[in-house]
Amino acid sequence: MKNDLARPTIMLSAGMALSGTSGLFSVMSGQPTFNVVFFRCLFGVVVLFAWVCFRGGRSDYLHIARRQWPLILVSGLCLVINWLALFEAFNRTSIGFATIIYHLQPFWIVLIAGLFLGETLSRDKLGWIAIAFVGLILTILPRIGAMQADRNWLIGVGLAVVASLFYAATTLTTRAVKSVKPDVLSTLHCMIGLIAFAPFMRTATLTGGLPMWGWLAGLGLIHTGIVYVLLYSAYPRLPTPVIAAGAFFNPAAALIADLAVFGRSITLTQGAGLVLILLAGLAVNLGWPLLSGSPARSQN
Repeated sequence: MKNDLARPTIMLSAGMALSGTSGLFSVMSGQPTFNVVFFRCLFGVVVLFAWVCFRGGRSDYLHIARRQWPLILVSGLCLVINWLALFEAFNRTSIGFATIIYHLQPFWIVLIAGLFLGETLSRDKLGWIAIAFVGLILTILPRIGAMQADRNWLIGVGLAVVASLFYAATTLTTRAVKSVKPDVLSTLHCMIGLIAFAPFMRTATLTGGLPMWGWLAGLGLIHTGIVYVLLYSAYPRLPTPVIAAGAFFNPAAALIADLAVFGRSITLTQGAGLVLILLAGLAVNLGWPLLSGSPARSQN
């Protein structure tokens, strides 16, 4: 059994770690955020469509039920708006700081599902969500002075929160599109992003030469193509606890990239906040008890 889990666990870990470096590629491209998202979608479409064709699934695009298209459109718009807000948050704050705040996304999913979709919102879940928001306060606390002096920081914090909300919306809407395979859906999402952001493209800034194109292509080929293939290949073969624990590789990679390239580190207080957010996310995914006496069932 352990051998059966080894390969998908490595794939999950690699996918999560690679996804944590997307902020580095975004910032290093030196491009306006709309350009970054547009080219992520463009290169993403190329590699994802090639993958779907490689596995013999080209006909899958033709067998999508008509009733699914409105949800595909909404989930695609939510995803690319999430990218837009997150990449702009990276520019206004830092990769590590924005990534920590972005990891509030699981709690928005729980809250939205409980308040609007009729899913159970237990005392345990509410307790873990409260702990996550204590973590958020600890994360922001050392930057209060900077946010008062620099509105960019404050706007960046807001954008990271907005990004996490839109990612939660993406997750909830894609749940209702179960009949469409994940790689096919991701290709369509990127195509929606291309159409939505083409009017906002700034071609005058595309003068960075080969390095610029390398960073932009990396976002599409690596973070939208390879990462998605790794994660979607690993998820069906792994139990929920392993998937939940693997999520830790994402912020770890983002923080390491921020430190190694830009020399930015987080304080001990922010580190404690990150631990609380990630621990609470793990607890919600695994149904750990907090305020009640018995473990809750995982909702996955």
